[in-house]
Amino acid sequence: MNGKLIEENVSILRKTAGKWMDKRLVLLTAAQFAARQEQIDGQTFTSLSNKVRKTGSVFSPLRTIHFPMTGLLMTKEGDPNESLEKLLISYETLRSAGLRSSAYTYIAAFLVEDSTRPERIKEIFEEMKRYHRFLTSYEDYPAAVIMAKRPESVVELVDSSEMYYRYLNEKGFWKGNDLQFLANMLVMDGMFRDQSAEAVLRAKKDLEIHGLKVKTMHYPAIGIIALSGKIEEAVQIAQELINMKLFKWSKEMAITVAAIFASQAYIDSSAGLTAAVQAMIQAQQAAIAAAAAGTVAASSSSGS
Repeated sequence: MNGKLIEENVSILRKTAGKWMDKRLVLLTAAQFAARQEQIDGQTFTSLSNKVRKTGSVFSPLRTIHFPMTGLLMTKEGDPNESLEKLLISYETLRSAGLRSSAYTYIAAFLVEDSTRPERIKEIFEEMKRYHRFLTSYEDYPAAVIMAKRPESVVELVDSSEMYYRYLNEKGFWKGNDLQFLANMLVMDGMFRDQSAEAVLRAKKDLEIHGLKVKTMHYPAIGIIALSGKIEEAVQIAQELINMKLFKWSKEMAITVAAIFASQAYIDSSAGLTAAVQAMIQAQQAAIAAAAAGTVAASSSSGS
């Protein structure tokens, strides 16, 4: 991990965002670039951020998450402006399929691929309600997109997710939307496997053993760490981050940021990965970063 690069990116973003932007969002966005060994181009970021913010109406949910969404668009392969246009088209497609307007609908739209049928995403979301009618909400749209990439039937996917949900809950994970998101994410890597579930338990235990406080908000990040196989590296990175001055008042972000670095390290060290597998890992990383950013942005907005 390059701590100096994170600091440089944070400095650039603070000039772009101003003092009003939540520090946790700045840290998360700075880490997206630092994990790729990239220094942010402040002028490009500002220009795209303003474009994203002004794309929707005054009350558009996209304005709530324009800052982290800019980071996601810039770290995605291809032209960020073209990615933004595709995002808007995908958003309207999801809306026409029955998904409601929310910040998470935009996050889901970011993850949609050309081959993904919007009707399948809606079906998976509705199937989630079979187990968790009151728990399932807008926040589950990105997870539904991730699961829709799998070839199995809608019922098989959601049933497998429920197996992960119950297993991890029995092992000490708290019930709630964060656990549901984690369970859904694990399904993207395949149907229920003891090995994957045990890796999640091991990641959580190792983080706690080394003095890191695991909260429910960290469950998706723990899933990424487990799937990347970079548990030791993630623990070390999280410890380093917590001791950085930047994280003095945002220590809860250390595990989430460590997960971003862990998944990127897996991609970088696995040159032989097929395009499909690499895309899967990147999609998972994007989902975690976007969901965490969306949650922070929403809480900040409601508290202002």
